Amino acid sequence: MNKLLIIDDEIDICETLKGFFEKRGYEVIYALTGSGGMDAFEVEKPSIVILDLYLKDNVSGFEILKEIKAKRPTCGVIVITGSASEDDRRKAMDLGADYYLSKPFSIEVLRNIISKLV
Repeated sequence: MNKLLIIDDEIDICETLKGFFEKRGYEVIYALTGSGGMDAFEVEKPSIVILDLYLKDNVSGFEILKEIKAKRPTCGVIVITGSASEDDRRKAMDLGADYYLSKPFSIEVLRNIISKLV
C-alpha cells in the first residue's frame, strides 16, 4: 500500500486530503507541524510527502524538503503552499520538489500528480 504523509498546519486541508486518499486505497498520515512531520517521516517511511512551505512552528518547509531529499532522494515531494512566489517555486524545485501547487488547488490535479509518482 502506498503511504502518504501530509505536513500542513491547516487541519481542514489535512482531514480533507486524508479522507479523499484513504477512500482511494492510500494509507495517510498527517502532521500539523514541521517537527512532527519530520518525526513522522522517519517513523512511517512514506512514499510521497505533501508539504506546505510555511508552517506555524517556524520550521521551514524548505528545510524539511532539503532533509527529506537528503535522507531519501526517491521519496516524492509535492509542495502545496499559499505562496505563489516564483522565487519560492524555483527554490522548492531546486531543492528537489517533484511538483509545486499553489493553494487553493484542485484535489483532482493532486490525485493525478500522486498517480504519476507512485
